[in-house]
Amino acid sequence: MRVVFFGNGEFGLPTLRLLAASPHKVMAVITNPDKPSGRGHRLTPTPVKLEAQRLGLPVWEVDSPKDPTLPERLRELQAQAFVVVAYRLLPRSVWSLPPLGTLNIHPSLLPAYRGPAPIAWSIIRGEKTTGITIFQIRDGVDTGEIVLQRAFPLPEEWNAGELERFLSEIGAQMLLEALEGLSLGSLQPWPQPEDPEAPYAPKLSAANTRIQWAQPAQVVYNFIRGLSPRPRAWTLLQGKHFHILRAERLPPRRLTYPPGTLWQEEAFPVVACQDAPLQLLTVQLEGRKPISGPEFARGYIRNQLLHLE
Repeated sequence: MRVVFFGNGEFGLPTLRLLAASPHKVMAVITNPDKPSGRGHRLTPTPVKLEAQRLGLPVWEVDSPKDPTLPERLRELQAQAFVVVAYRLLPRSVWSLPPLGTLNIHPSLLPAYRGPAPIAWSIIRGEKTTGITIFQIRDGVDTGEIVLQRAFPLPEEWNAGELERFLSEIGAQMLLEALEGLSLGSLQPWPQPEDPEAPYAPKLSAANTRIQWAQPAQVVYNFIRGLSPRPRAWTLLQGKHFHILRAERLPPRRLTYPPGTLWQEEAFPVVACQDAPLQLLTVQLEGRKPISGPEFARGYIRNQLLHLE
């Protein structure tokens, strides 16, 4: 069938590759225009644009999905389905066009973790199970009818980057399965259940990615891995941003130092939480590259007590 793909980030690349290699025809790949990046403000394309060019697919750079000319341009492609992965909210004038619907890959078990950051918040909140939902876009954020949904165990040691890679590959396979099922009539979408208690996944910001050391060590550990490798959990060390990328829980013990106290045990930096310490494995000082915990301990702790805020 004829398909149009909408996407920007790396999460959509496995889906784009599978679509390009499938019997379906990708009529257009819609992505954001190049934008300035880095110190030199050099124009940088989205990962989706680069991959589409590598695959020889036609690319449309669209400033806004609300562009009034976009629906007519899309109508001319006569696509049976649209596929949206890590893109922006589409207006009804766009998502309502294809006869088989506009399909979105969402990395959670909807209606849980609707919103822009489901992978991070699933880990932060200590979920033991996660999953993929393929749903048909409607008005509202992540509220459309479900076409396909599967659950998977969430390993306790995985960070957000590892979970994202796994779910992006699984989601790509499920998307092709959903397209086939809809075209053959073997899959019938069903409404999402109403669950007022379903957790939400808000956008990540400086305000909600700061570590609270007075919490239990397990909570802080989940927080750090849910934000790694990006946007990174942060704290303040001597008034400067200090990012924690990887940590490891140590056995609970009676602590003589208040939460946030940082010291060295053997080669590693260790920080006190409410009920147990965390060992820091990878950290990043403001304006510096990531370094290992032992590197940081040798260069900055020097057998003194520091405090993280």
